Amino acid sequence: MLYPNSPTYVGAIVIHDKDEVIHVTSSFLSLFNFDSRESVIGASIRDYIAPSDHDRLVGQFDRIETGSTPALGLAITILDGSGDSREVITLSSPIKWEGQNRIQTLFFDIDSELNASGLVTKTMDSSPIGISIADARQDDEPLIYINDGFVQLTGYPREEIIGQNCRFLQGEQTRPEPVAKVRNAIENEVPVTVELRNYRKDGSMFWNRLSIQPVTNDDGDVTHFLGFQEDISAQKAYEQEQTLFETQANAVEKSLFITDVDGTIKYVNSQFEETTGFMATEAIGQTPRILNSGAQDSAFYEALWETITAGEVWEATITNQRKTGERYTVEQKIVPITNGHGEITHFVSVEDDVTDQQFTEEVLGVMSRVLRHNVRNSVNAIQGYAEMLEDKTVDPGDRAALRAIQNQAAQLEAISNRSRDIRELFRRRYEQHTMGVETIGKFVEQRRARHPDVDIDFSIDVRGGRHIQNGSLLQIAIDEALENAIVYSDQERPQIEVTVTELVDAGSIRIEIADDGPGIPQDEWNVILSGTETPLAHGSGIGLWMMYWTITALGGTLELTDNEPRGSIITYELPIGTIESDLIEQNDQNRPNK
Repeated sequence: MLYPNSPTYVGAIVIHDKDEVIHVTSSFLSLFNFDSRESVIGASIRDYIAPSDHDRLVGQFDRIETGSTPALGLAITILDGSGDSREVITLSSPIKWEGQNRIQTLFFDIDSELNASGLVTKTMDSSPIGISIADARQDDEPLIYINDGFVQLTGYPREEIIGQNCRFLQGEQTRPEPVAKVRNAIENEVPVTVELRNYRKDGSMFWNRLSIQPVTNDDGDVTHFLGFQEDISAQKAYEQEQTLFETQANAVEKSLFITDVDGTIKYVNSQFEETTGFMATEAIGQTPRILNSGAQDSAFYEALWETITAGEVWEATITNQRKTGERYTVEQKIVPITNGHGEITHFVSVEDDVTDQQFTEEVLGVMSRVLRHNVRNSVNAIQGYAEMLEDKTVDPGDRAALRAIQNQAAQLEAISNRSRDIRELFRRRYEQHTMGVETIGKFVEQRRARHPDVDIDFSIDVRGGRHIQNGSLLQIAIDEALENAIVYSDQERPQIEVTVTELVDAGSIRIEIADDGPGIPQDEWNVILSGTETPLAHGSGIGLWMMYWTITALGGTLELTDNEPRGSIITYELPIGTIESDLIEQNDQNRPNK
């Protein structure tokens, strides 16, 4: 604290909250030519500062207020109550004033005050940063003053360095670029701030944020250079560690993000951006709820929070949602981070996208079980009926047996065709050909043409410009649902309704395919809900699996409900995009920081 350290101190000091004046000393009133404190209290400091210096001074206040530096100084032009201007030096630092955090700023003129009574130098000596003054009127700009902060920072006593140029702080690792920048600024008599390696008297290196301000006299000639030296070694060490961490984090092929103890995202790596679709600028400041797909209930997240806030590691396989609305599966691990006192300060979440792996394993597993079961049954039936024909007796029963053989052979052929469909599903899954939502009507029309004996009604209520990211994959799901409704119908002329509506708030569409057939057996649907075919619980075919797999691959959901008065309704809900949002996303990805 610079003020009030001494009851005899009469320096020109103002106490302020941001730039609002709260208190001033009598010396301040004299310096600015004011008659009373009442004329100043409540006003803005900027009212008494040249407009060209407003931004620099307010920026200095902001840095002090946020605690990023203990003190800062500037050479500025002030405007006194008479309208006259003069060059002064300001030195600002934090202070407790009447129990509140405030800022104090000292104003002084080097020529008139530096050697006047020692009060100004005493004030500068108490500053927590190094302050130096060099004489610009002498060759090589020798130092004529250094404060106690400079002595403590560098380890050099005053008697060794007064009269020298400040370059004695340079050493073998001092880079030439910042030195040249300082020299150029001095030659051109302009302010400059650099960060460079300097060396103490004992040879130890420290990072110095050096700010130099030229000070002019009434004629506009530069008479002195005011220097501020701030030790930023700890900050530089942190920056280097942060750079190393970010380099390593971005090299990890897993999505990584860090939150504070309140769950606010503070950092994401590049894989997070690629996996989720959220840029760092969009995610930081948010919570992980931006990834919530709704697949996990509140009890799941309560258990997660209780675990990590207790200092324990959390691991689970969960379903998240990308920015586009597409769902994906990750293996998640959350690790609490503690400080030296054992207090939790952050949580680190690492997520491995296993969507493709899970999808592939599920498809291949179901295919293996279904094909094995169905082919075995068909082969057994063919063998049984073939044995009945061994006596070559031709009668009506034999003809029925022959028809059975033909039917089973047809089923085997159908199974073989389904295998081709599966291969097509895998091929199309990685295509990214966008398709306008209105194209769904063409899929329906194609089915109408193939089945003229079936009534298929189609309606759509979607705004223009909406599209599906992978249209060819959606065609598989729609064809499968329509074919299922037609083939398994027990009606003389099946009735099917296809309805497409936009869910504006959700950024998705709903496709409902309703039929009047016998309905899909509940046990068939239970197999899909469980996600696994077992020897005791399996579907008689893979039609439902095909629908489920394709919609899942599109990041959507599938639901089965009963139709009234009979039949089933298959509902797909899928994320959609717009041309405008795609252009914005492409522009974001083309920015230099991507």
